[in-house]
Amino acid sequence: MSKKYDRTAFTLIELLVVIAIIAILASILFPVFARARENARRASCLSNLKQIGLGVMMYKQDYDGRFPRAGWTDGEVLPCPSGSGSCPASWPVKVYPYVKSVQVFNCPSDTRVWQGDTSGTTTISYGYNYANLDWVNEAAIDKPSQMIMMADMQGTVTYALYQANSYTSTTDIREISDRHLNGAVLNFVDGHAKWIHIARDSSTNHTIPPTAAQGIYWKANASS
Repeated sequence: MSKKYDRTAFTLIELLVVIAIIAILASILFPVFARARENARRASCLSNLKQIGLGVMMYKQDYDGRFPRAGWTDGEVLPCPSGSGSCPASWPVKVYPYVKSVQVFNCPSDTRVWQGDTSGTTTISYGYNYANLDWVNEAAIDKPSQMIMMADMQGTVTYALYQANSYTSTTDIREISDRHLNGAVLNFVDGHAKWIHIARDSSTNHTIPPTAAQGIYWKANASS
């Protein structure tokens, strides 16, 4: 005598309900995961700029309290951090011996990657407040804990960062980037670093530099 087996299966409606539940959960969780991942990247970027800031402080001790020059003059070259030949002596090449890591010049949320070679002026993630710090003595800085030194930047001239009074929305070569959850990581003349919210203009195409209203200054006399 043959045995009779009961056969069970999901109906089409049950399958659709399960798929719908999974889709809803995914739509809720994916943004949470993405934000958590970006928070980790922001923390890494904060560490990078903290280390660079400390490197600049050590550099100043060797050069009578002066900040490094942003670019190079008269064909000045130094050994490339990558070990491959000589590089134009821009600020990251000058600061590198004090941090001993090429990776700290690369923001994990930036698509550009510097390998410690001659591409340093176009692939480093951070811009330098060269207009107000280039070979300036630290004694001239009124509020070192509030004066910007470097920041996340999305432009192509990474040794140059626009200050507030010369910023223009017609160019993006020196813009501060808001790639970290609508904000940027900055470091300051005293060496500390922090994240701040960065606003955008009405076109939403260009980030607006921080101002004194955010407790951040560009110039030695503590002005924006």
